[in-house]
Amino acid sequence: MVNEKVLIRTKFRRLKKVSRFMVVLTLILSIILVTFFIGFLINKPPVINQNKIVIENPLKEIVYANQNEQGLVDKQQVINQALQEFDKDYINYILLALGVNKLKKSLIGYGNPKVEFKINEELWSSEIVDQSLNTQKSTIDDPDVRFHMPKTEIIESLLSSDINQFVINSVSNGNTQMELIASKPELLSKGYLGMYKDLTGSDPEI
Repeated sequence: MVNEKVLIRTKFRRLKKVSRFMVVLTLILSIILVTFFIGFLINKPPVINQNKIVIENPLKEIVYANQNEQGLVDKQQVINQALQEFDKDYINYILLALGVNKLKKSLIGYGNPKVEFKINEELWSSEIVDQSLNTQKSTIDDPDVRFHMPKTEIIESLLSSDINQFVINSVSNGNTQMELIASKPELLSKGYLGMYKDLTGSDPEI
């Protein structure tokens, strides 16, 4: 009997030691995992926003100024005022709707994307440099593409609930034309071919 009690006591002590060891080991492993996880979060690379160019709709203040107490907007008055105040912000906003965020500097030596607009009788142009739009009311040397759009079409697009779909429809119905000027290798290297397909639904014939 004595021997049995001793054996039981010995087994209990061994089991207790093993249990303590497992608890300590579990705690150590938990601490290591938590430390690793915290380190991973701290050193995790930031998420890169692919759409880096972000601007506000230039008609926002005009729409607000022409809204009555019931929230109704005098659309014609907005268009008239927008025609008078038309500037490069309108061009920049329509450029984003057309997909210039997808354009990039050529890696084979053709330089930055250059877009020209013929709006009624006015010429506007923009060069995309380091995710910035350098837009001016003038022509540009060696444009890659040229968009033909009435000024009222641009304003209507800014007033639409879905500007991206609006410009696609505008291209489809002929109110907006996209003229490809540069060679196919240059257009391809800058991302225009994808932009063209997004707007027209087909590949360009170059």
